Amino acid sequence: MKNFVVIYLNLFVLCLSIRASAQDVTFSLFDQNKTYYNPALTGLHSGLIQTNFVYRKQWINFPGEFSTKHFNIDYKRYGSNGFGLSVISDIEGESLLTTNSFGANYSWRGKISEYSGAFFQLGVKASYTVKKIDLSRLTFSDELDEIYGPIYGSTYIADRTSSNYIDFSVGGMVSFKAYDLFSNTIGVAVHHFTRPNISFQGTSEKIPVKLTLHAQTEYNTQVYSLNRRDKIRISPAFVYEMQGSQVGDSQSANSLLCGFDVDSDPLSGGVWYRTQLSSNSDKNYNALIFKLGVRIYSQNNKAVYNLFYAYDLATKNYTKYTRDSHEIGLSMLFSFRRKFKCHNRF
Repeated sequence: MKNFVVIYLNLFVLCLSIRASAQDVTFSLFDQNKTYYNPALTGLHSGLIQTNFVYRKQWINFPGEFSTKHFNIDYKRYGSNGFGLSVISDIEGESLLTTNSFGANYSWRGKISEYSGAFFQLGVKASYTVKKIDLSRLTFSDELDEIYGPIYGSTYIADRTSSNYIDFSVGGMVSFKAYDLFSNTIGVAVHHFTRPNISFQGTSEKIPVKLTLHAQTEYNTQVYSLNRRDKIRISPAFVYEMQGSQVGDSQSANSLLCGFDVDSDPLSGGVWYRTQLSSNSDKNYNALIFKLGVRIYSQNNKAVYNLFYAYDLATKNYTKYTRDSHEIGLSMLFSFRRKFKCHNRF
């Protein structure tokens, strides 16, 4: 009986991994993963280098390892061009399925209004991805004896145990202010529009196209923050993702991440909500997300360090199967020439 449980678990993890491989990784820390969601957000701040490292550990109650590491760096000189690099490493099912992706971003900025400071940016990302599957961690039916269990060697031979492909994404964003109190950012991105083949068996298994819509507003209140010099800021935002074989397909996987952050330098926090939007609400994954961050300035005020933590509290029917998720982010912002003001938004 134990052997059949092992087989069932392995096959379940395999099916889950293959299904998950068709969908992109999701994060709870939007600000630290902006260039992942939209390449047009590369190099938003002129004269600055920004680096982010994010580690996400999800489904902690589920057997196996489900974790993602994301490193990205972007910078912009004082012209119109922004550049960025990123590395993503994803593990599913105790290294049963591993994905490593290396990307390069480019953005170009155009001015809308010199007076108000409104501008737009267009961005493109090219990435090279390597997926590997470890079949030695699976138990196949031809390895089993009716009495003694797994004593034979499997005759199953896979065509390939790795899949390599080049991928492209494009995006655009607009930034503008309203009444000198609200700073607004609206963007849209299309990922995997070239539909690369991700099959391990030599068949046609193209990665679905993903459409991302996002918007963020920063409101400067009249209340002083903890440092008694700057004002508290409130930042509501949302990220909508739709991924399917075609944009607008009825079988697309839709998800919505929405919430707000409160920044009272040097501390920040937020409450967010993630939900899947499908016709079968019983199978949707929903989670409350609680965020906490702290900001530290260097002695010469030319570098800022931010440490963030996000806790996903799963709700509804997924709670007992997957439990909750954790995400840790470390951001570093460096100035080419000028010193930071004590109040600086990443």
